[in-house]
Amino acid sequence: MAVLIGHRGARAHFPENTLKSIRAAAQCRADMVEVDVRLSKDGVLVLMHDETVDRTTNGQGRVEELSLDEMQSLDCGGERVPTLSEAAALTEELGLGLVVEMKEEGLEALVAKELEGRRGEFLVTSFFHYSLREIKDLADLKTGIIISSLPIEPVELALWARADAIFAGRTNPRLFKEAHRRGIAVYPWTVNSTKEAAWLLRIGADGLVTDDPCLLREVIDQPIKDTSERNCEYYPCHHFEGQVCTHCFCPLYPCKDQELGRFVITKRGKRVWSCIDCKLVHKPEVAKYLTEHPDATTSELKDLDRG
Repeated sequence: MAVLIGHRGARAHFPENTLKSIRAAAQCRADMVEVDVRLSKDGVLVLMHDETVDRTTNGQGRVEELSLDEMQSLDCGGERVPTLSEAAALTEELGLGLVVEMKEEGLEALVAKELEGRRGEFLVTSFFHYSLREIKDLADLKTGIIISSLPIEPVELALWARADAIFAGRTNPRLFKEAHRRGIAVYPWTVNSTKEAAWLLRIGADGLVTDDPCLLREVIDQPIKDTSERNCEYYPCHHFEGQVCTHCFCPLYPCKDQELGRFVITKRGKRVWSCIDCKLVHKPEVAKYLTEHPDATTSELKDLDRG
């Protein structure tokens, strides 16, 4: 079953990174909640996304220049700024897992000390991949790299960081396939529509990060639709004899092989690679070979098809 992760609690309903928002995520039946942590002036890990308190409180100033008492005297939409310790204790009480995003470098030892030994489920994430590599030496904690785009080798980045997961701002079918082959989970963020959620689950998402866990709970609970020949609503999507749907979502995308596809311009003027007319990976012998040789190139598959 895919994992439902409330982004900064349930920020679609209550102020982000607050205890009330975490409780709301639990009421939505989220499996985990994600929070952001920074360090206060007096060395306490607090829940705050931005470098300053300006956007989310009635105060002003940089987090690193404010003490815990100063921050907790501020109003966060009727709530106060919580500490990581308070958030971890609450998620344990509610039976929620906790995803902790380190918003700064240098927090590794403090986060490890706070979470290690607790009975809850914890996963530490960051855009600072070196920090995740370092925290593995400090504690037995699961970690996940965060990426906002699609780098050339995202799975290799995760492996270098010794991470257990990838939290991806952008995905494609190839990312899911390659990550799963290497034992790495993929959690797309931030997903706030049921249509997008259903699509991502269909192509392999291990879970979804959302501002509105109530909205996506029903989607998460639905069984993944079988898209084999007997059940696929699109079969035969390319209309040729002997087609199989083993690779409806091509793991080679975007191959950018001019014999198999082409660039098109969308209505919004965006240039994207389209392989809608490609039949190669749907042919039984090619699909079988690709399943047995996941690192196969388009050249190899074309040679196989030509005999």
